[in-house]
Amino acid sequence: MTQRMTRTSFDRRSILGLGAAALTASALAACGGESDTGTTSDPAGGSGARATEGTIDNDGILRIGATVATSNVFPENFNVFGGGDSAPGNALFWETLFRISSTDGSKLVPNLAESVEYTEGGKVATYVLRDDVTWNDGEKFTSKDVAFTYGFIFEEPGTTPDENGNLPWLAKAIETPDEKTVVVTYNEPQYTEDLPLSLYFPIYPEHIYKDLDRQNYQDRDPVGTGPGRLKKFAGQQIEIEIRDDYWGEIAPELTEVHLVPSGTAGNIESQITKGDVDWSQGGAPGVVTNFVTMEDHNGYYYYPDGSTRGIIMATHKGPTQDVAVRRALRAAADMNIVAEAAGIAYTVPSITGLDTGIYASMLKDEFKDSMMPDLEAAKKELADAGWTVNEAGNLEKDGTEHPLKLHIQNDNPAEMTTMPIVVDQWSKNLGLKVAFTPLPPDVFGPAQAKGDYELSLWTTNAAGGAFQAFTMYMHTKIYEIGDETADGNYGRWKMPDAANDAIMAITTTPPDQVEKITENCQILQQAVADEAPYIPVQSNGAGGMFTTKKWSGLKEASDIDYFPRVDGYNNLIRTVTDFTPSKA
Repeated sequence: MTQRMTRTSFDRRSILGLGAAALTASALAACGGESDTGTTSDPAGGSGARATEGTIDNDGILRIGATVATSNVFPENFNVFGGGDSAPGNALFWETLFRISSTDGSKLVPNLAESVEYTEGGKVATYVLRDDVTWNDGEKFTSKDVAFTYGFIFEEPGTTPDENGNLPWLAKAIETPDEKTVVVTYNEPQYTEDLPLSLYFPIYPEHIYKDLDRQNYQDRDPVGTGPGRLKKFAGQQIEIEIRDDYWGEIAPELTEVHLVPSGTAGNIESQITKGDVDWSQGGAPGVVTNFVTMEDHNGYYYYPDGSTRGIIMATHKGPTQDVAVRRALRAAADMNIVAEAAGIAYTVPSITGLDTGIYASMLKDEFKDSMMPDLEAAKKELADAGWTVNEAGNLEKDGTEHPLKLHIQNDNPAEMTTMPIVVDQWSKNLGLKVAFTPLPPDVFGPAQAKGDYELSLWTTNAAGGAFQAFTMYMHTKIYEIGDETADGNYGRWKMPDAANDAIMAITTTPPDQVEKITENCQILQQAVADEAPYIPVQSNGAGGMFTTKKWSGLKEASDIDYFPRVDGYNNLIRTVTDFTPSKA
């Protein structure tokens, strides 16, 4: 595998308006579920509704609060590849061949495809599709639709390198020997490519879109394989009817889904409490103790998605070049206290950055639990490496002091609440005075990308499996200081050669060889534990508020293998499938 494969996978997402940042969707986005027990569950993960008896006559309509721009008007466009901003609810129309599981290291689960077989050392992927799927206009879903979609994603085939030595993705045109079979032939092994395809690239109907300008077409009448059919669009309400010929299972009582603007946290909490909205993304700090207690029918759950939010430590400048400083900073902060203060029920990941639930079967035994502090170890790290904390609260070595600042983006309410607590812990536990420095996005982002900060908060592990979790740290993706991009590796960490070899090995390992993938993943885990390029803070994911006054059936994270949320292909469909009328 060459540098081109990995780099281009991110570049192409960027071209389509996704980019590496799409892996790091806001830690607060999402949806919730309701406990079958009718009791309040542990705050870690959220609290189910205490009452489950229905109090509102069920009209078959599920009302969802969805994020909308500052104009408070939904964009009338369902083209996920272009045409401007896309409206919420497109996840009820579009589906991918596979979906990403929320268990077993984010494995692939059959969806529109029944299976994929890799041959020729991973250069050939042969898909077998379901034969019971139709588009919402009644036309049959076939291999031609997949070939059409993947054709414009991967672009023209060829075997001649460009001027930079990069081969095209495809060695030849995609083949469709019959209606159920698709054969994709790459120039290089692509065992991991079905992960980004499953995250970002739904299948489009050839008979509708083959003659349209996909990048610029404003889609007002989406034709997809999902259960939704657009009934009515208005600036502040989208009405989607559930078709009865959908290939999957939907509760027969659910006839329509209506999306309305979620507004501010206070507004949506009030709407849900009254029963005007059944479920909404989000959750302001303190949601577990504030919103859930407003009404017995209120509930909230948090669902980790496999990505991690953490404090990135520069390995290229300042005192954090010293691994002892990085390990000391990591060991001196209790992220469980921080999580409790956030009040949105997120969980603390392993010291490796991997979620302890999603990656339970892949984590080394010593990394299976959430990261815990070790103050004595932190102090010993600094002392053994010759560091002291002077009277001003700055790190000092060889007569030179090194003030530290923690930079964050100031538009995340939970992080504006939690990061001062981290700074306070460093002060109490080490005597270290780290300046808390929130900045607006247009200032924070460019400087972080250039590597200007020694401590900054961002996503440290991406969602989508062992390869996606560590891909930003590959040697081929290390950027020079001052470069205006860094693909997530803002601390310019150069992972050990053994770890780089391990992530490369994952890309050439068939996905059914789970033991080999796990072995290589554990090499990566050890490298992060040893070298501390970042401090894991929280398991990223999605929280959401709901009421059981009309609908019940939502499940906790431990009971499902998907990610309940309004956005994200297949996730909304799987979530909607769980809704059933609350019994009076």
